[in-house]
Amino acid sequence: MSIERSYEAGRNLSHGHAGQPFRQTLAEKRAQIEERGNLDHATIAEQLDILNQLAEFPFGRFLLQNQGWNGFWTDFVMEHPAHGRKSGTAPDGRVLTDLELRLLDTFPMVLATQERSRHFAAAIQDHIVDGNILASVPCGLMRDLLGRDFSAVSDIRLVGIDIDEESLSKARRLAAGYNLPASVTFHKGDAWELGYRGTFDLIASNGLNTYEPDDERVTELYRGFFSALKPGGILVTSFLTPPPEASPASEWNINAIDPEALRLQRIVFADIVGVSFQCYRNSSTTRRQLREAGFLAADVVWDRARIYPAVIAGKPA
Repeated sequence: MSIERSYEAGRNLSHGHAGQPFRQTLAEKRAQIEERGNLDHATIAEQLDILNQLAEFPFGRFLLQNQGWNGFWTDFVMEHPAHGRKSGTAPDGRVLTDLELRLLDTFPMVLATQERSRHFAAAIQDHIVDGNILASVPCGLMRDLLGRDFSAVSDIRLVGIDIDEESLSKARRLAAGYNLPASVTFHKGDAWELGYRGTFDLIASNGLNTYEPDDERVTELYRGFFSALKPGGILVTSFLTPPPEASPASEWNINAIDPEALRLQRIVFADIVGVSFQCYRNSSTTRRQLREAGFLAADVVWDRARIYPAVIAGKPA
């Protein structure tokens, strides 16, 4: 399988148009844009031009086909600041397109995702302790755990759980490239049906709640994590806050956001792609859900724009 085909082979929670030829998806998107007409913030011509640009690179094609991104592309986005932002190239050496660079380097949602990743890394690193068992659910490529500094430990266990076999396969290959003083295992499973009881010292979980519109389902997810943690264990998770147009109580720091980048993000993600990861919750809702699941008071770690914060919650000892 070619690198480009491997990019686009993964399954996404949203599914989108993954079962049809890309040419058909592209034609449908063009027809939707033409039928909808000019928007207040974008003409038909600009939308069609952006659609054509999205079709020029693998990540853009995956977004159009799946209406979201999977574990591979989440890893691609989060690793970009350390690699692609410096070199201007993708991991396979391909030169990144102009729109691709704007997406990865300026879109507020993407920048918040990258910042959220750094907050996860810091929280997880504090629990790289001999004897601990750490889990990532859903693990994607599991770089959230694999990429930490293990130089001070000699006995630690890492567990990756994901319902997507493609992500698990890629995670296994990534793990094999690390020289870790750790036992690393992977399991295919549904995050809502973990079946673990008092097993983990830390669970890292990112992304699921952004696809789930039902608040009670999200609380049930947190209850499962609570049950799977040992007494005194830690959940590191995150949530998307609503933008100003979606809620008068939006927590966004609009002064930290480039308005042109936000406009272009809206055209790409909302108008053209129609992303499905738009299940927003504010910090008070998230804290309430975690309390209802049994967790102690949650510590919210904000990104600069207050779009995609990390949250750290503890299980009573």
